[in-house]
Amino acid sequence: CNILKQREAVVSTQSTGVVTVSYYCVITPLKKRELMTEPVSSQVHPHVAQKKTFLDRVLRGPERIPVFSTFLLILVPQVLFYACVAPFLVHRLSVGVVVVALYVSILCFCNFFMAAGLDPGVILPQQSLDKIENAEQKKEVPPPKEVLVVGGIPFVSKYCTTCNIYRPPRASHCGLCKHCVSTFDHHCPAIGNCIAQRNYRFFVIFVFSTVFMAIYILAFSLANVLLIYFDLGGGGSSFNDAISKAPVACILVIYSFLAIWSPLGLCCFHLSLIHTGQTTKESLSNTFGTRTPYSQSCAKNFFNVFYSPFFPSFEKLREKRAENK
Repeated sequence: CNILKQREAVVSTQSTGVVTVSYYCVITPLKKRELMTEPVSSQVHPHVAQKKTFLDRVLRGPERIPVFSTFLLILVPQVLFYACVAPFLVHRLSVGVVVVALYVSILCFCNFFMAAGLDPGVILPQQSLDKIENAEQKKEVPPPKEVLVVGGIPFVSKYCTTCNIYRPPRASHCGLCKHCVSTFDHHCPAIGNCIAQRNYRFFVIFVFSTVFMAIYILAFSLANVLLIYFDLGGGGSSFNDAISKAPVACILVIYSFLAIWSPLGLCCFHLSLIHTGQTTKESLSNTFGTRTPYSQSCAKNFFNVFYSPFFPSFEKLREKRAENK
């Protein structure tokens, strides 16, 4: 007969350090299978075993067209700014205008590719229990739910029937990427990847740098038009002449003004999440209500997001294990 025995595992979380998590192991007369947060199977899962192309490593999610669209929406206005607006600003103002813009552009694109191509914190799935038990035996022992206490607040550790694991606190299953992710925030189609424990900081920096770059292009493109306007002496006819002499700058002013609101709202929303120590999923589902056990002081919350130790990748560990064998 099957016997359920309760065990305890130590799970590392991003903000609170170490949390003791209870889980269950199913013991059969033939084989014992432990359902832990990190897979214990010696076989390489197909998601890791298959050979990945360069595009698969850069873009992890199923989306391709939205990611390229996001990339072009950011790249094209910056190229136009450097090609048509920056030379005039260097001549009239300073070369520092271009230096700052280049620094923010590099920061923006580097964090874009890091957020899109980095393992967000995938928890590798276990093999199905069907290989150990038949279907009737499996139905007799339904996967239990274990109630954990995190910071004095009860938390239900749910069993994922797709990955065959018990999810640790703050983990969730992504239906698009088809695996469980540690400290899951949300799945971003514009990035083409889950935003979670290992790439959240890069996503936030990408959003911040995008907002800053949009404001920067808007301000200095408008300065380009106004400088030409005052050089022509001012007046209604001078404004029309300024627009005709700097049409790209006018287009960039309009484009930046229209495009800035969505990332600006996203930036303010994530600033609020970092301040309260929540994820997007926890905030929208009101998981902990007004008090979350993962929130510390405002300074510590920001420190945990941007300066906490980098969590190791289960995929990398499994690949190294497969190479050693």
